[in-house]
Amino acid sequence: MLYKKVLVFAVMTVLFAVFASGCSKKADKLYKNGQAMYEEGKYEESVACFEEAIESNPDKAEYYISCGMALAALGRYDEARERYIEIIRDTDNRIVRENNKKAYMGIAISYYQEGVYDQAKAYFELALKDKELSSVNEDINAYIADCEMYLFDYESALKKWNEIIDENTENAGYYLGRAKVNTALGYIEDAQKDYKSAIAEDKNCYPAYIGLYLMLKEAGNDDEAEELLNKAVELSEKDKDNILYSSILYYYGGDAEKALSGLQEALEAGQNEAYYYIGRISQDNGDYEEAVSNYEKYNEMCPGSIGADYCNQYSGCLLELERYDEAKEWISKGVLMAAGSVRQKLMFNEVVTYEKLGDYDTAEQKAKEYLESFQDEKMEQEYEYIETRCKEKKNAE
Repeated sequence: MLYKKVLVFAVMTVLFAVFASGCSKKADKLYKNGQAMYEEGKYEESVACFEEAIESNPDKAEYYISCGMALAALGRYDEARERYIEIIRDTDNRIVRENNKKAYMGIAISYYQEGVYDQAKAYFELALKDKELSSVNEDINAYIADCEMYLFDYESALKKWNEIIDENTENAGYYLGRAKVNTALGYIEDAQKDYKSAIAEDKNCYPAYIGLYLMLKEAGNDDEAEELLNKAVELSEKDKDNILYSSILYYYGGDAEKALSGLQEALEAGQNEAYYYIGRISQDNGDYEEAVSNYEKYNEMCPGSIGADYCNQYSGCLLELERYDEAKEWISKGVLMAAGSVRQKLMFNEVVTYEKLGDYDTAEQKAKEYLESFQDEKMEQEYEYIETRCKEKKNAE
């Protein structure tokens, strides 16, 4: 999601600053080469340069920090954290405090990227304790709010987002973060306002257009939704640097062929978020094996972006493939995050999954919970059938 990229960039700018003074000529050259490779997305080559720079001059904290970033970009999170830990010192001076804070931020971001949100939150909070580099504290708090959301502590996340936005009303990414929490809490009008605020702050904030479009569609405001989508498509076509989002907009506009072409181009440019929508297109075409393959790549490459929609789509494919135990796991995760029609679909499929597994007692419980939230004649009929099976089971015992 865009707002996560905004946060990553703000903190990474501090972590990835250029330090050349005091370096040996060889180490300096290796370090700069490593930075250049990193910026080009050549992370293996980047790691090699940084490792050699460390070997040449093991006393430069910035080498370890940059190496950790490159390792995290490769998904080698444990190795990244090892590099960060190596520079933490128990000495009270400004340079050490700055390096320690950078190390804690690096560790936190690696956990965040890995989807281990409790550890990420703990290290972000540890980074906040250092008074140095106060310019990144706002973004650290935004990360913490995001972690709280993924830990299902929605009230705490909303409170923190409110505090952050009270201090800075001009960051589109912050509104996107709060919109996601408001959606999870079922505060649909507030979420729509946040999306509109994000667009007001950044007219090219495509995730806000997409989020608002989906909400308007769900509310039955089709004309307003289509007008918004057309506006976003027009903007994206002029914005040649956003092939990913223009492709996503084409997908929602019904042009799957154009969307797929752009998504594949986005993948070639290293935008792994494209896997999710390639999976959506495969699923729409009934190719569930291919869809699952793409969803799993998305999960592997973008664990910090997993939400209720992903759980809904992925579990739906798993059900089609009769992989019921796996489907149950992803449905349970999704229900905790979902609102509106997505929550309804997940809860319905949860009942179906327990039926398929032969666990009619749990299916009965889940069906009852579903009917307490939604009016659905089909589920009422299903509930009667499940009750019959439960009675048969008791009589047989």
